Amino acid sequence: MFLEKKLASWADSVRTRTNVPARISLWNGQSHDLGTFEKPAVTLHAKSAAAMPLLVSPGLDTLGEAYVEGKIDIEGSLNDLIDVGYALARTARESLGRRRRIERYFAHSKAADKRAIQYHYDVSNEFYKLWLDRRMVYSCAYFENGEEDLATAQQKKIDHILTKIQLQPGQTLLDLGCGWGALVIRAARKFGARCVGITLLKNQFDWATERVKA
Repeated sequence: MFLEKKLASWADSVRTRTNVPARISLWNGQSHDLGTFEKPAVTLHAKSAAAMPLLVSPGLDTLGEAYVEGKIDIEGSLNDLIDVGYALARTARESLGRRRRIERYFAHSKAADKRAIQYHYDVSNEFYKLWLDRRMVYSCAYFENGEEDLATAQQKKIDHILTKIQLQPGQTLLDLGCGWGALVIRAARKFGARCVGITLLKNQFDWATERVKA
């Protein structure tokens, strides 16, 4: 099988150049060690041939995708998996083809990125009000007890973040991509911080400005 041969060749290359403490175990009983060790820190169990395209170009993203889709099982600690994922990603970047794909992927410009962000977020505040909480927090909430409504859970999430970073009165907090400003407004009002929020979007800026004045 072409992909199996490619995987074997790639594993030999990784073992020679990088020596990653991981083993790839295939559904057919074959296995490929990516380093020299008595016992692998991480073992990737491929359940079927469907996992092969993701294994021949692995990294944290492709391994995560394969795991979520049920194509592989993973044996080992989370810390070891992260270390192995980064090591494999570094190895992959050494090949010319991989570098070119990455360069094309990251071939952005400030103007193009700004247009993409505005296209997504400047739909209208009315649209986002339909499904965000009243503070317009655009990220996951913290349902500590599982009984909170969305607004309460979002407030708990913000307070949890600001408490964890040990924000103190008089300190300056910079929030890049502050959205509608919920975090910086809360940091200023409850924690007494001096806050600067930056957003590219007029709708978000206008909304946050009105909330500050209120």
